[in-house]
Amino acid sequence: MNADRKLRLILNKIYRRESLLRSDLRNLYFTCMNFSGLDLRETNFEGARLSRGILDSSDLSNANLANADLTNASLRQANLSGTKFHNAIVNGANFTGVKGLSAEVKNYLKSKGATGLERE
Repeated sequence: MNADRKLRLILNKIYRRESLLRSDLRNLYFTCMNFSGLDLRETNFEGARLSRGILDSSDLSNANLANADLTNASLRQANLSGTKFHNAIVNGANFTGVKGLSAEVKNYLKSKGATGLERE
């Protein structure tokens, strides 16, 4: 399958609000895209641009967000159990009410400029 066709299929799934379970979305540009409420478990977003994206209430458990650009993205109420954030750009990203983050990961994200991770 050529890259254009694959990207069209991915965008159609997002538009139809379908699961992207275990999808390979490495290095793709999804700036301002609405992923809210989607099943994104085990999805590989490594190096993807998700700046200003909306991932509210999505299930990102065991997803890979390493090296992803999440600048000013919204991840409110998302499930982030086991999600990888190594070298992710999270300045201004909103993590209010997220589930599944360890204290260590919360501190890492806060040190990189993430918001909404205050102690409850």
